[in-house]
Amino acid sequence: MTDEAYVGVLLADLHFPANRSLKDKRAPLAALRDVCQRRYRASFSEVGHKESWQLARVLVVLAASSARVARERLDDIDRYLHAQEYEVARVVVDAVDAVGSLWPSDS
Repeated sequence: MTDEAYVGVLLADLHFPANRSLKDKRAPLAALRDVCQRRYRASFSEVGHKESWQLARVLVVLAASSARVARERLDDIDRYLHAQEYEVARVVVDAVDAVGSLWPSDS
């Protein structure tokens, strides 16, 4: 495979200590989703703690043409998360992998 493609994954646990309902969690998660999609061209999903008022686990996945670009965009998203009003309980930035490793090359 001569053309490279990379996938980057970020998983974060967020804490919203002031929330009193699921509705309170909706606005900051919608804003985060919009930033991930528009600014960083990444996919976003809430994947855990969906019924919790104060917790959310979010998954961000992006594609890039180089490992360096994927890592930089994940680092930018991580910095963005830590600059918000909610607390970031944990972030796992992982799997900046070449897509070619996911299946055999075209021969």
